[in-house]
Amino acid sequence: MENHWKRFINGESVESEVTPSIYRSWQRSIDYNVDYSLVSNQDILSSPSLNKRREAQESLIRASEPVLPYIFSLLGSTNYTVLLGDNDGYIIEAIGDAPFMSKAQKVNLSPGASWREEVRGTNAIGTALSDNAPISVFGWEHFVQDNNFLACWAAPIQNSLGAPLGVLDISGEVSLDRQKILTIAMMGASMIEKNLRLSELENQLKFYQEGAKLASSLLQQGFIAIDHNGIITNINPLGAALLGRKAETIVGQLAADVFSTPKGWMLNGHSLDLQIKDRSGKDVSSHLKRVVNEAGQSLGAVGTLQVSKTPSSLSDTLWIGQSQLSQRTLARASKVASTHSSVLIHGESGTGKEIIARTIHQLSPRCDGPFVALNCASLPPSLIESELFGYVEGAFTGARRGGKPGKFELANKGTIFLDEIGDMPLNVQVALLRVLQEKEVSRIGDTKALKIDVRILAATHKDLSALVSAELFRLDLYYRLKVVTLELPPLRDRPEDILDLVPYFIRKACEAFDSPALGIEEEVYTHLSTHHWPGNVRELENCIESMVAMAEGPILTVADLPDEFQMVAVESEPEPLLDQQTKHAILYALTQTKGKIAPAAKILGVGRNTLYRKIKELDIKF
Repeated sequence: MENHWKRFINGESVESEVTPSIYRSWQRSIDYNVDYSLVSNQDILSSPSLNKRREAQESLIRASEPVLPYIFSLLGSTNYTVLLGDNDGYIIEAIGDAPFMSKAQKVNLSPGASWREEVRGTNAIGTALSDNAPISVFGWEHFVQDNNFLACWAAPIQNSLGAPLGVLDISGEVSLDRQKILTIAMMGASMIEKNLRLSELENQLKFYQEGAKLASSLLQQGFIAIDHNGIITNINPLGAALLGRKAETIVGQLAADVFSTPKGWMLNGHSLDLQIKDRSGKDVSSHLKRVVNEAGQSLGAVGTLQVSKTPSSLSDTLWIGQSQLSQRTLARASKVASTHSSVLIHGESGTGKEIIARTIHQLSPRCDGPFVALNCASLPPSLIESELFGYVEGAFTGARRGGKPGKFELANKGTIFLDEIGDMPLNVQVALLRVLQEKEVSRIGDTKALKIDVRILAATHKDLSALVSAELFRLDLYYRLKVVTLELPPLRDRPEDILDLVPYFIRKACEAFDSPALGIEEEVYTHLSTHHWPGNVRELENCIESMVAMAEGPILTVADLPDEFQMVAVESEPEPLLDQQTKHAILYALTQTKGKIAPAAKILGVGRNTLYRKIKELDIKF
């Protein structure tokens, strides 16, 4: 890459030899007249200016508080810094290893400095914001020569419409492992996005409740909700009837497109001339306008509550939850992901064994290869062997013409996940052990062997050691599989994660039912957090899916809970969401430092006095 960079600087064409995103950024750097030979000392904020910018980005910083130390813990090395930038490219938060942060400061990779491309040329922070996409910038891919010792990975933090609000950056010295760290950066950005959405929901819910109450009293014939982007998010059947249209043709449309707009009322730049009459012919337009104005101009709506899908390719595969147990589980999964060892995942039914297996695959060097899963309990014993190893044409009666590849062949260069391994028949265990030992597989009926490169992840809810004692599971296979063991905590041991799981499952169910996004009242969490959850996360998902299917309004309430939850009486109120997340982050840091305040404050990126104050405010015992 150094040679490509030098040739580009000298005016030679290297477009076909350089990653397109890097090449486009190099071209922009030339257009911005960035000096490639000198680290810029321009656009660095003074302390008062930095504090002012941090105040303006309070919601972004609050959403990132529990995330930055967690992401740093996943890196498995101290030779990194994790940075938070705003949408102008200014670094506003930083935590990491002190020696490396000192090196980074020499090139102004520290709070207060702007890393826009216009100032510093090609770099992960500026280029991720410019392209609004995750990127890694490695060594000589940086436009400025003095930055070539850096390896940086960044992902934009986006709002519900996909516009960048900021950026999460991981920077270290040049290494070989690129994709794994970019994946971690994307995961961190996604977590911050989710925290921002939840904070928005908490604020909007207050406006929504007041606006809905006022609207129902003024518009007895109908109700409409318009969000701060001027988009109609909800309308009741009577409201749709007043407009002479079906509700499904209205929700999701710009209000300016639904109503006539020659003149009159302005809503976030959209001119709205609302001519709505009730069945008696009375014009209720002025009432609706007053409702919107009085219900909260910061929303620009009668009421709005929307949950948007986080734009992350990992959102459907990564473990969800920020409790201390979940952080510990993810940290162990991340560490083992970088190895080639077999992993045995143990946990009760419904705890997310396949999810953690997919997470390990996504964070591993095999992430570009296939992930193939097989549930050993879902097939008759006679079919498991053919599913795993495949067969040739004519191998047995009913064999498919041309044969069929097995799961191991399909998983070559990737990962195979064997769920409920405790239900595997003994004869198949023998064949599986042979595959592990010889790293080759033969289709049933074939004399040829195919070399394979597959990592095995296995899972069970059973006690395999007890099965070994009962001679139902081979001891040699047991030790082959349990090189590393991950124990997944049941949901009843991590009830804090319900706060993360419920919004995700609501969004997932709404998308499946093709219905408008739904909110949820806080009291529902009180009932959910006291349930024992014998079916764990799967039971919670089924519960939420049932609530969404049966919901009669835009907000899920206690009345929408299944019958078994209706009898639960809980007097205590749950902690506010942000307080819980902050408490988890502090407890995690204190655990890492064995209760020592100063190093814990360093991990969290705050002062000791701030940490003492938070410990007292949140009544943290350690």
